[in-house]
Amino acid sequence: MTRPTIEECTENYTKRPVWAEIDLDRAAGNMREIRRITGSNRLITAVVKADAYGHGAVMLAKTFLANGANRLAVSSLDEGVELRQAKIDAPILILGHTAGERAKELIENDIDAAVFTYADSKAFSDMAVTLGRKVRLHIAVDTGMCRIGYVPCPDAVADVKRISELPNVVMEGIFTHFSEADIKDKTWAHEQYGRFSDFIEKLAAAGVTFNVCHCCNSAGTLELPDFHLDMIRPGIIQYGYDASSEVLVDSNKIKPVMSLHCCITHVKTIGKGDAVGYGRHFKADGPVKVATLPIGYADGYARGLSQKTDVLIHGKRARQIGNICMDQCMVDVTHIPDVKVGDEVVLFGEQGDASIPVTELTDKLQTIVHELTCNINRRVPRLYVSGGKIIKRQEYLMYKE
Repeated sequence: MTRPTIEECTENYTKRPVWAEIDLDRAAGNMREIRRITGSNRLITAVVKADAYGHGAVMLAKTFLANGANRLAVSSLDEGVELRQAKIDAPILILGHTAGERAKELIENDIDAAVFTYADSKAFSDMAVTLGRKVRLHIAVDTGMCRIGYVPCPDAVADVKRISELPNVVMEGIFTHFSEADIKDKTWAHEQYGRFSDFIEKLAAAGVTFNVCHCCNSAGTLELPDFHLDMIRPGIIQYGYDASSEVLVDSNKIKPVMSLHCCITHVKTIGKGDAVGYGRHFKADGPVKVATLPIGYADGYARGLSQKTDVLIHGKRARQIGNICMDQCMVDVTHIPDVKVGDEVVLFGEQGDASIPVTELTDKLQTIVHELTCNINRRVPRLYVSGGKIIKRQEYLMYKE
């Protein structure tokens, strides 16, 4: 795989030598594979909440839409407005709660709301009437996640019926979310789907229908094709990762999009008995060549990885030593010849024939990929790469009036 040079990534070291590299070709390929999996007859809503799981919502949204996705989903109105400000005109659904007080902003930005109360729905309807616009609503249904949504029951049917009768309201969709589709045993997912289907049937009997019914997340997309309905909502698999340790992607067709890089800022040799980092948890048994890296837990490289992880330098693994600091960390490069300031370090990703998958880090942290990529924060620029060239550098900390 062709990659930009270190000089290109750091702009000849005039930028802080830390970056998350986002492979747009892989993102495009992942979405094309998702489209192949789901077929041509269903809609795909690409989930780009949380800044596209840390990858950058605007660039990933555009890439997914150009390669098979039809719509987008975010978690909040603010995230949706960001996409609209970037001139993205595809339908956008807010998966979380939107207060009725924000009705004007919602409608003026032509964004769909998930609703599960009559009060919010009425506020959206009233504002739509005032503005002479329509508002598209998706009824959220709680089939067992116990998060948001109507719990199916006669009162809920009656409430949704009242919402459907509000002026200037389009009953665009109805959806639920699986809490356990990412395990091999799909018993609970089938139970949730049954509750969802039954609720839809009862609403239909009451005269309430929808343009799209949807329930499948990444795991459902991969392993529950009978539940795809009108639309799927893939999340983590778009970014190249398994839905879980029990629900795997085809790694030949769906590949990780993000990798994390930096450059060495200092190299020194310490002697026997010298200690590295806060708390002096690493003590040298003899001469140790130490490289300092300009990245730490404030960038999302978790302190919990201290002395548990490796990095790649010159295509070889180097052990991280001492506690990871807020802004820096240290690695043992004694076994790697000719290491110097400015050399590239890969904290997760690929370097030559070697790789450190992000799941290696998340396993050590006992967490999920979603959390780690979301935590690569705004101090870390995103470099968007296509065809081996940087096509955009996103510097979150660049001053704007």
